Amino acid sequence: MKKINFWETDVGLHDYKKQKKIYEINYPNEGNYVNFLEKKIKKMLKSKYCLALPSCTSALYVALKILNLKKEDEVLIPNITFAATANAVYMAGAKIVLVDVSTKTLNIDLEDLRKKINKKTKVVIPVHVSGRSCDMKSILHLARKKKIKVIEDAAEAFLSKYNGKYLGTIGDIGCFSLSPNKIFTSGQGGLLVTNNKKYYEKIKVFKTQGRVGKTTGGDDLHISPGGNFKLSNISAGLALSQLDKIKERKRKLVSNYLNYKKGLRNIYKIKVLNFNIEKEELPLWTDVICENRDKLYNFLKKNNIICRKFWFPLSKKNFYSSQNHKEFKNTLKLEKKIMWLPSSFLMKSKDQKKIIMKISKFYQKRL
Repeated sequence: MKKINFWETDVGLHDYKKQKKIYEINYPNEGNYVNFLEKKIKKMLKSKYCLALPSCTSALYVALKILNLKKEDEVLIPNITFAATANAVYMAGAKIVLVDVSTKTLNIDLEDLRKKINKKTKVVIPVHVSGRSCDMKSILHLARKKKIKVIEDAAEAFLSKYNGKYLGTIGDIGCFSLSPNKIFTSGQGGLLVTNNKKYYEKIKVFKTQGRVGKTTGGDDLHISPGGNFKLSNISAGLALSQLDKIKERKRKLVSNYLNYKKGLRNIYKIKVLNFNIEKEELPLWTDVICENRDKLYNFLKKNNIICRKFWFPLSKKNFYSSQNHKEFKNTLKLEKKIMWLPSSFLMKSKDQKKIIMKISKFYQKRL
């Protein structure tokens, strides 16, 4: 029986043919292909500045690092997010403060966010889960009043929009992932965008060992601390090739979501989380809130349908679990019910029909 995976990437001959040009110029380091990628992303997202980095984690890290945060400075992040968000804050030397999430969107909860903001709060990192937008208008309103910086974790939200603007371009800095389970990939990689020239110039220096000007590896001028956060021409070339397919992939991801929404609408024990497709929110993955999640997950797995459970809340069974897990009321309601359904842009229509049929069968047995 064929396995239906949660996600399948698509790297093949088309990409290989384009990569050959990079090997022919014999310059695998960061170079012109990285510049081409950054320029293309700037144009696509209508952002003034873009920097390519090795991962979204490194993008978040350098974004925080150039703000010169101190150990008592607080950075607010959602309790349900990938650990990378917290890791970036920890490595940047600031204090992590967890905020509950909304039961409607799985994104950062505004009511709890308001409660957690205080004089020590320096940054808020809204995470656009699965490409679903946080309430950026309200978040920015809160942040601007208190002079708090907003760094968007848009790892899962490339080309998803909020009020006509691309996610990642609305706050002070936005960070994207180019890992293999995203709409396009560079193998591993990340993108950072901003409209703030000062931040751009600082990050550009920090990402290459604190150097300025054209680097030789020898008598370079180092004007600040930094690290090696460069992307290679090889990785950039793969990303550029992948972008050729992005329109069709967008169409398929929207189709996946709409088919699930329609096919599961009459099963009251499973709810497909909403995306505002009319306003161009882009569902990278289709996520659900469901009863008997673990049993459903195992049932589908036995039928060669591989879903993906949500991350453990950071307040529970994690390195960052210093806050009382029981204080996160919405998290407690959600943590054992949320899951992603297979969402690949390569998924066949017949396979999606099978998934919907199997989910229906599972819940019919429990009526």
